[in-house]
Order: sequence, then C-alpha cells, then structure tokens
Amino acid sequence: MSNELVMDTCLLAGEIMLKSGAETYRVEDTMQLIASSAGMESVHSFVTPTSIIFSFRAGAEDHTRMIRIPNRTIDLNKVTLVNEVSRQYVAGQIHLQEAYFKLREIDLQKPMYPPWLQHLAAGLASGSFAVLLGGSLSDFLLTVLAGLLVNLTVSYVQQILQVKLFAEFIAALVGGIVVLLFARLIPALQLDKMLIGAMIPLFPGIAVTNSLRDLIAGDLVAGVSRGVEGVLTALSVAVATAIVLSFTG
Repeated sequence: MSNELVMDTCLLAGEIMLKSGAETYRVEDTMQLIASSAGMESVHSFVTPTSIIFSFRAGAEDHTRMIRIPNRTIDLNKVTLVNEVSRQYVAGQIHLQEAYFKLREIDLQKPMYPPWLQHLAAGLASGSFAVLLGGSLSDFLLTVLAGLLVNLTVSYVQQILQVKLFAEFIAALVGGIVVLLFARLIPALQLDKMLIGAMIPLFPGIAVTNSLRDLIAGDLVAGVSRGVEGVLTALSVAVATAIVLSFTG
C-alpha cells in the first residue's frame, strides 16, 4: 500500500461526494476515516464547495495535495455509494486498492434516473406546487409544461456556457415568458401561481440546507460560500421574474 494510493483514494472519495452535493463535514469525515484506517497520522483536510486540500503524515514524510471542483450537481445516490465503500474499507471488508477501483466505478456511473425522467419530475413538482397555492387543473397542466421547460433550459444552457447563474437566469426568463404567453392566451389562468410553480426547479433548497448544516458544524467558509451561492441563485430568478412581470403592464 503506497502513500500515493492512500492520497488518491481519499481525494477521489472527497471529490465524488463534494461534486455530488454532500455536506462539507461529511466529505472531511470520509477522507479522514479512510486515511486514518490506512495508518496515516496527523490527518487534516480543508474543504470548500470548490476545492479540497488534504494532508497526512506517513512516517517522517508529510503529504499534501489540493484539487479543484469546477462542476457540481446533486446526486445523493453517489454520496451513499461512497459512504458504503468507505465503511467497508474502515471495517476491513475490502482492501485499499479495491476501494479505489470501486470509487472510480462510482465516479463513472451515470445518474440513477435518466434525464427525461428528471425533467418530467421537475415539471410535475412545478405543477403540484401551483396546485398547492390554489391553482386549477388547467394551471397544473400548463405549469407542468413550463417547469419541464425550465429544467431542460437550465440543463442545456449550463452545458454550453458553463456558467451556472447565467443558465439559471436564462431558464427563469424562458419559464416566465412561457407562463406569460399561456396567461395571455387563456385569461382564466392564474399567472402568479403558475409563475411561482414554474420556478420551483431553480429553487436552491439543497444549497441553503447544506449552508445551514455547514455553519452549524463550524465550517464557516463553506457555509457562507454555499449561502452566497443560494442567494445569487434566488436573485437571478427574482430578476428574471421581475422582467417578465414588467410585460404585464
């Protein structure tokens, strides 16, 4: 077992978890448990939403490495799988090399749910929220379509531009314009409820929740960073919505 393999395994586990939406403390705990179980001493980590710095001491040598996490998404299935691999290694059920290969397989896995199902689920969530606010069946059906379009737009624009906030702004603008067109064609529709429902796929719920959990756990830098990310997302959606509402006169 080489020190480089220990470092690679710890960083790969942390990278998968961080870019899949795991909380900062969970990423740090997993990396430290793997390194400690491999016999490393003075294990330390510093994790932010966009980077990982990890170090440990092996004999008389100190090892430190940093990686950046440019892209992040939400894939809690991968977080669960990495946790399972780390527990198996810590319990002595698998060797470090086997754990590393398992982590590489997890990293290459496609999302559990296909994109079309994710878009459909986003649309149904949008329509359901419009109904919760008092929307009718017509509001529900057309908000499902608008929410699905919002999720499609943010997904494809982000792939092209690689700028998350701009993609969210464009998606909110597209969703708002579609809802406004529906409301102009069918006056009986409730514009406000449909507009709120259509924006649900963009709501930064996990970013806000992870921000609070990080702040409570004492990870102030990560908590503030995630909080700012959530606020910027909310602002981009609010600005796009305000632009759409300005067309209503």
